[in-house]
Amino acid sequence: MREEMTTRILSHPELLVMLWLHTELDPPDHQWSLAVQALLRERRERGRNPDQLRHIVISDGGAPGVAQRSQLFRDVHEGQPVRAAAVTLALSNPVKRCIATAISWLNPALRFFQPARFQDALAYLELGDYRREIEREYRDMNERFGRLVQVFERVSF
Repeated sequence: MREEMTTRILSHPELLVMLWLHTELDPPDHQWSLAVQALLRERRERGRNPDQLRHIVISDGGAPGVAQRSQLFRDVHEGQPVRAAAVTLALSNPVKRCIATAISWLNPALRFFQPARFQDALAYLELGDYRREIEREYRDMNERFGRLVQVFERVSF
């Protein structure tokens, strides 16, 4: 079975940052659960509260399903809004736009950005000072992932 996403966790003095890279297909449950469990474990080990989490998602349109979103919001976010930025071109698809709206109801701190506005996404997440590190990590992730995420080439790091 092909993997539909890859993740990486970055720890900073005050924040825990989860980088997500999604293909056009939604992630399988087992893969999603492993990522959420890793993030929860890291959050607990580092003593971070949900307000100290940040998510950056670069996606060709793949997104978590209802049960997957619930797992993340319940277990990791503890029902609290957490700043997240999704970088995608998929919102031109009405179905994906509807899913994005539903996700933002659960997490009103989620914002969507075009790939050319990646630096605005970092500013929203208060991560502008970490741009080079985040770019380096994402480039490594994309390479290891076999360059499966097409929108990645349009991201203006």
